[in-house]
Amino acid sequence: MRNMKGFKWLLVGAGTFAAVFAAVVGALQFDRFLRQRTAGDVVFRGGEARMINASTGGAIGFDFREPAKKALESVVSIQTTAEGEDFFGRRFRQAYSQGSGVVVSADGYVVTNNHVVRVGSPAGPLADTVSVTFADGKSYDATVVGTDRRSDLAVLRIENPNVKALALGDSSKLQPGEWVLAVGNPLGYSNTVSLGIVSSTGRPLQGDDALFVDGIQTDAAINQGNSGGALVDAEGNLVGINTAIASNNGGSIGIGFAIPVNRVKEVVRDIVKDGKVRYGDPGLELYQRDGLLRNARARREIQQQTGATSAPPTAGVIVHDVVRGGPAASAGIRYLDVITSVDGKKVEGVQDYLAALSAKRPGDKVQVKFWSAGASKEASLTLAESRD
Repeated sequence: MRNMKGFKWLLVGAGTFAAVFAAVVGALQFDRFLRQRTAGDVVFRGGEARMINASTGGAIGFDFREPAKKALESVVSIQTTAEGEDFFGRRFRQAYSQGSGVVVSADGYVVTNNHVVRVGSPAGPLADTVSVTFADGKSYDATVVGTDRRSDLAVLRIENPNVKALALGDSSKLQPGEWVLAVGNPLGYSNTVSLGIVSSTGRPLQGDDALFVDGIQTDAAINQGNSGGALVDAEGNLVGINTAIASNNGGSIGIGFAIPVNRVKEVVRDIVKDGKVRYGDPGLELYQRDGLLRNARARREIQQQTGATSAPPTAGVIVHDVVRGGPAASAGIRYLDVITSVDGKKVEGVQDYLAALSAKRPGDKVQVKFWSAGASKEASLTLAESRD
C-alpha cells in the first residue's frame, strides 16, 4: 500500500516559486545562520457551520448521515499498478498503491493526489494502470489527464455516464471550529467516514516538491490511503482534498491537512484546459530561513556586503540570486536585496511571499517594494512562466 509521503513544516523560500527552495548559500560570513534549522514534527502525506439536528431535550444532537451519504456517492478508491521485471528478465504487473479520489464533475473528472498515481516518488513515472472503485463496488479504468507536483494534485477521467459529482463548497469561508468529515479509504478500509472540526486554516506546508501556503488543518482522522479523499462540510460540500498528516509514526494523531477546494478548482481548470498548471515566475531565488533579518549580526553582514549606508529592514525576504534576463533582473532586483511587499501586501517572511504569488500566472503583473543597498525601491514585474 502506498504511504502518504513525508512532509516537513514550511521553512523555505521560493523564487521560481518551488524549484528554488534548495538555493546554494553564498560565501557570506553569516552562512552558518542559514544552515540552522528548527526541528519539527514529521508530516506524512498521506460554508458556514450549521447545526444538523437539534434535539428537544436541551442538549444538541448531531446527525451526519446525510452529508456522509452525499460524499460516499462521489468518493472513490484508487488502485494503481506498475510493471516490474523479475530476476530472469520476465516482466510482470503488480499492484503498487492505493488511495482515494473525488468525482468533481458529471462528465467523469476525478481529483486525487499526484503522489497517488506516481511510482516511487511524486516526481516518478506515472503508474501503468489506474482504476477507480465506487462505494457500490463498480470499478472503472481511469486515464490520467494531468498532474501537478506543486499542489500534489492529479486529475483523472473515467468513462461512466452515471457518475455523481460532489458539490463544491467555498473553502475561503471555513473557520476554526466548524464540523468536517474526512471520507476515503484509509488503510484499505473503503468507504470510511471520520468526524472532526476545522482546527486551523492557512497552514503552510512544504515537502516532496509540493507546496501549500493555505492548507486546512483538521482533527478528523486521516490515515494512509486517505490521500486524495474528500474533506466535506456539515452539508456534504467538498471543502478540501486530504493530503497529509503530522505524525511521529505514520498514524493519525489528530493533525491532518487538506488542500482547500478553492485551490483545487484552479488546478483542475488548468489541467483540463492545458494538461498542466502554468505558474508565474518572478525569476529570483530567496534565502531559505525566515527570521534572519531579525538577527543584528546577519543584518550587519548584508549591509557590509552591499556597501549600504544603513542596515536592511528587520522583516522581508532576502534575494539569493536572480535569473539573468528574467523579470526580477529586468526590474533591477539583485543579490541581497530585501523584498518587503508584493502587490501592497506586507512580506514579513517566506510564507507571506509565497501566498502573494500562489495564484499568479504567466503574464500577470506584480508590484514589488524592496530594499536595495540602503535605498527603498519599487518595481513592476511581468511574470514569466515557471520552468518546473
